[in-house]
Amino acid sequence: MVATRWQGVASPLMSLVIFILGHGLMSTLLTVRLSAEQVDAQAIGLVSGTYFAGLVLGSFVNARLIVQVGHIRAYAAYASLICTLTLLHGLVVDPWVWAGLRLLGGFATGGLFVVLESWMLVSSTPRDRGKLMSLYMILLYGALAAGQLLLKVIDPMVLAPFALCAMAASLSVIPLALSRVAMPTMIQPQQVGFLELFRLTPAGMWSSLSSGLILGAIYGLLPLYFTDNGYGLERVANMMAVVILGGMCLQYPIGRVSDRLDRRLVIGLLSALLALVSLLMVILPAPQPDWLATGLIFLFGGLAFSIYPLSLSHACDELKPDQVLGANQGLLLAYSLGAMVGPVLAPSAIQLFGPQGLFAYFCLCGALLTLFLIWRQRVRAPVPLAEHQQFIPVPPNTPMTAELEPRPDVELTQAQGEAS
Repeated sequence: MVATRWQGVASPLMSLVIFILGHGLMSTLLTVRLSAEQVDAQAIGLVSGTYFAGLVLGSFVNARLIVQVGHIRAYAAYASLICTLTLLHGLVVDPWVWAGLRLLGGFATGGLFVVLESWMLVSSTPRDRGKLMSLYMILLYGALAAGQLLLKVIDPMVLAPFALCAMAASLSVIPLALSRVAMPTMIQPQQVGFLELFRLTPAGMWSSLSSGLILGAIYGLLPLYFTDNGYGLERVANMMAVVILGGMCLQYPIGRVSDRLDRRLVIGLLSALLALVSLLMVILPAPQPDWLATGLIFLFGGLAFSIYPLSLSHACDELKPDQVLGANQGLLLAYSLGAMVGPVLAPSAIQLFGPQGLFAYFCLCGALLTLFLIWRQRVRAPVPLAEHQQFIPVPPNTPMTAELEPRPDVELTQAQGEAS
């Protein structure tokens, strides 16, 4: 029985790995190519920001389409669209065209994640969802880091790397196309208004927003920081892999610590350390020695990628169980708004201070979040430790991740039928 359940999630996990290999390469490839084309940081940030705008649209809108046509058909349609858009990036190199393509690409990517995560949801039980989420996170970040390393063996100035990313999107359909799964029917979560969430869990919402401000700039502009500081393509690939691996490795131990302390204190310490590491990146001469740069970037990634799942865990602590699923949508929206705005704001700091301005921006984001959380600890008592929910590392992809978690007490019914 257990083997059967894990066979049910093997297909979406295989598709995830194949797709993310190309997706991880694509996100860094675009920044490297635009930098080589002498495009200014503001335009590069805009290209990155439009992707997150499309991602949040896809996350919330595409669920209806998936229910109507089935998981496999929907996934194939989204993957085909991403494949076409990826090739268009290589054929028409223009930041304004790319901004439009990334908007559509984010929309389709949001749909892909809804398909994969809802498939895993219906193929698992509350008892094994904790293990499934851990495996999902490892494969997601591992494939994302491996995608960065592909930069070392390709030429970003030709069509070939874009074709490679398109092939990954296309090939990711195969594991799902050869599988069968019942269509999930999920209960409608209790809706929690966006402004109401700010009242119920202000620390959770502001932490999610700040996480988006930071991670959006990391994905869109960190490769630009490395190239502007004279890093070769191979070293850029290595450093982008390191920042993602830092996020993968440090989230769980940090989260376990937060189970035993006021999470606002833990998030505040993380943001303060992030501001400190960013300040070191500003004041230390660039490029730093390999060992120092690698260590700082690994720590920076671990701190930056841990803020969102901690903010969601803190919100779960403060909200009623029947509010968690609806609240996850609000926190994801706050994150996505930050991820849209961050790549557009950060270039202003780069224009003022040069490449180091990116880390000056990260320092400011971390410092402001720290000050806010210090204030919140003064005006609201902490959630009793006995009421803490167990920390689960969650990627900010779709609201479906909240239902994959074993924390909310949510009953799911499963309709009979095929997803094809």
